[in-house]
Amino acid sequence: MSVRTLRRYDEQGLLVPALVDPDSHRRWYSPAQAADAEVIRLLRALDVPLEDVRRIVADGSGAAARDRLIRHREAVREQAARLGSVLVGLDALIDDLDPLTEPAFSLQPRPALRVVAQRVRCPLARLPQETGAAFGRLHRHLAGQGATAAGPPLALYHGATFDPQALDVDLAVPVAGWVRVDRDAGIDVHDLPPVRAVSTLHRGPYAGIDAAYRTLALWAGGQGLTLAGEPREVYLVGPDRAAPPDLRTEIVWPVA
Repeated sequence: MSVRTLRRYDEQGLLVPALVDPDSHRRWYSPAQAADAEVIRLLRALDVPLEDVRRIVADGSGAAARDRLIRHREAVREQAARLGSVLVGLDALIDDLDPLTEPAFSLQPRPALRVVAQRVRCPLARLPQETGAAFGRLHRHLAGQGATAAGPPLALYHGATFDPQALDVDLAVPVAGWVRVDRDAGIDVHDLPPVRAVSTLHRGPYAGIDAAYRTLALWAGGQGLTLAGEPREVYLVGPDRAAPPDLRTEIVWPVA
């Protein structure tokens, strides 16, 4: 241990010297304190919090020490998972610097859009499965008519508030021209009107998209804009084309 560390542990009452010379202020430790010092050094090398180190040293009980170390291990695991996500985000940002060089938000008109859609009502936890199944049905419906998508798929959220237990969403694929409906299969065709909307691009897994919604809403409010109408998620790069860190989702929110 360095002199600075010993001084700090003395001030914190963690490892108090057996004797302090009143003239030189040199600290003297007894041979019996060597064991405590080694325990402290080992625990601090493992980033065990100081308060836990203090209690482990003072208690001297193996069972109590084990309980504290198990709790610390779980905290380290959570931190490691968070840092793993940070590394994934850093890798994505290094490969794609657009978030640093392009405007994060925009306000622009959106043209009318014809879509073939299937409406889904489900909890948020089931949305990924429902989305994949619905888009599969919609693409098969188009292929059966010799038609193709005219743009990336999207989700149109209904309702005045977001309820994660009861989502109401149209999963849709843009089309050009006439396409028949299949109401027995729950497939319909909608003409979405032109809107004036704010938008932002979310990069990465869908699990973090709620933060993009919040920052978009804050930006719109800062511009004196009032959000109105139903927000859309446009899946520019979906899970069929990329791993979660490389997903690209445009959030489009109409304004009054």
